Amino acid sequence: MPKVLRLHEFTGPDGLRIDDITKPDPKGNEVRFNVEAFALNYGDFELMENGYVFSIDLPSRMGDEASGIVDAIGPEVTQFKIGDRVSSMPWMNEGYGVNGEFAIVPETFLAKYPENLTAAEGCSIWVTYLTAYYALVEISKIKKDDFILITAASSSAGLAAMDVAHLLGATAIGTTRTSENKQFLIDAGVDHVIVTSKEDISERVQDISKGKGARVIYDPIGGPLVMKYAGAMGQNCDIYLYGGMDPRPTVIPEMEMIRKAAVARPYSVYNHIYDKEQRERGVKYIYEALESGKIKPRVDRTYPLEDFRKAFDYQLKGKGRKGKIIILP
Repeated sequence: MPKVLRLHEFTGPDGLRIDDITKPDPKGNEVRFNVEAFALNYGDFELMENGYVFSIDLPSRMGDEASGIVDAIGPEVTQFKIGDRVSSMPWMNEGYGVNGEFAIVPETFLAKYPENLTAAEGCSIWVTYLTAYYALVEISKIKKDDFILITAASSSAGLAAMDVAHLLGATAIGTTRTSENKQFLIDAGVDHVIVTSKEDISERVQDISKGKGARVIYDPIGGPLVMKYAGAMGQNCDIYLYGGMDPRPTVIPEMEMIRKAAVARPYSVYNHIYDKEQRERGVKYIYEALESGKIKPRVDRTYPLEDFRKAFDYQLKGKGRKGKIIILP
């Protein structure tokens, strides 16, 4: 029987086990595919402790992003056929899950991915790039010569935001806590890098932008960091708080935001992925950029399924990560 990761207790990665389960047939509009690779995301940790935006009944499969080859389709499927290379999109999957040797996903949340990508790259697309797309393209409508401040810029989400910013002609300013990642970020294409342990974020952004400030601040950290970059805001700045990596309370710089007509948004790709037209626009935009080679997902490390604990430990605690963490089942 195929092996899958299932959560048995809400105790973080300690609650995960590799289980042998029967491979069910897809129903309705479901698509089944043999998984070649699946990606880890920070939301996994909150889900594994029952603190995420949705919950699951235990024991349960989990995970949003996987790539593989379709081997069966339900009777209502119209967009995919057996043999297609596909990857799954983020959605509140509530127990479907894709982490394992096979996955079943409604075709609504499945997409093909370009032939110029590997399976590991194919499962590293939709969470990061669609999150950046909706923020920068559809909500903030970023224009050429805008400045985008990206905190935790070496994360897969930060690098995806940089890519989308460049597609729009904007300047990407990335932050990193230490100098260790500075050269990597420069080599990756970040236009300006701020080392937050040595430099004042607000002063550097205002200097780089010649007083214009950031049109968007794309921040997965939150907490006290928000006050540190409050002076970096430009007029009509949009702050996207999308990760909650810092568990400490986020204090909003109210007066500075009023002066700049700024908006702070607790934000998730889930806010947009359920709208059919938005979903299709996002997939088309990112697919075409990937196919043309203008953007490319970055993979940091890969692990075999039996080393899933090492993979999750590295995702949570690893220093100097430079892209997605992938498991190859």
